[in-house]
Amino acid sequence: MSNAIIVKPIALTAVTASSTAVGHDPAYVGNDHMGVTWQSAAGGGSQTLLIDLGSDQAADAMLLLGCTGAQAGWTLRVQAATAAQGPSFAGAFWDSGDGPFLAGSAMPVTGRGRSLWLAPASGGPPAARYWRVTIGGLSGAAAVVARVVIGRAIRLHRNFQFGAAFGVRDLGSVDFSVRGVLLRRRGVKLRSVGIAFGSVHRDEVEAIVHPLIEEVGISEPVALIIDPDAHAERQNRIWFGPFVGDVGTVWAKPGAFEWRANLVSLHA
Repeated sequence: MSNAIIVKPIALTAVTASSTAVGHDPAYVGNDHMGVTWQSAAGGGSQTLLIDLGSDQAADAMLLLGCTGAQAGWTLRVQAATAAQGPSFAGAFWDSGDGPFLAGSAMPVTGRGRSLWLAPASGGPPAARYWRVTIGGLSGAAAVVARVVIGRAIRLHRNFQFGAAFGVRDLGSVDFSVRGVLLRRRGVKLRSVGIAFGSVHRDEVEAIVHPLIEEVGISEPVALIIDPDAHAERQNRIWFGPFVGDVGTVWAKPGAFEWRANLVSLHA
């Protein structure tokens, strides 16, 4: 088990696609409305998203979320080109090669797949402006993506402590009439997670945690992967959404802080 990672999304300046179904603009992969998706046209063996970050920026993690209909045989390829190389990917651009599209074989209950790419420990991409994502193995199927998250993986030196909590935020309601009749209003059920980093180094808090929570607060979402190691269940170990409750830290002991991170996921 590896330490959990958190990814704060870099804003996407522009997104284009190899093809687009009517009403499914590729720019939608940069917003946080998980029901608003990019969908490619059907046909062909692969589809491509070209992401422009506006300038060369370092990134070593990417997630594709809300991928309805994603299949086990699909592949993912990530390529990066600097501003100097341009969107045509001139010269010797960085290429990940093909890897599995789905983060794990166990599908989420919703059937909306989750993809995770992590740069290798050595030989990863340089800071780049243009990121080309190719979804292969489609066999004529349409690709669907609700959100692309690209950024730097934050991994603290000490992992979260046990006592992690996993649950559901049910947006429905249940009541009873005066005659005992069930009054039910069904709503979406959003996954939730709560973890506590009980012994974070003071320099990590000052250089990483405090800048992160001061930027995102409770209104901007982040991605959380509680165990990024390859595993059949890795899709279900991914959350993307805002922090809830108290997002501060506690100076618990000399040289160490406690940080509790509670998150409600936007993708059910």
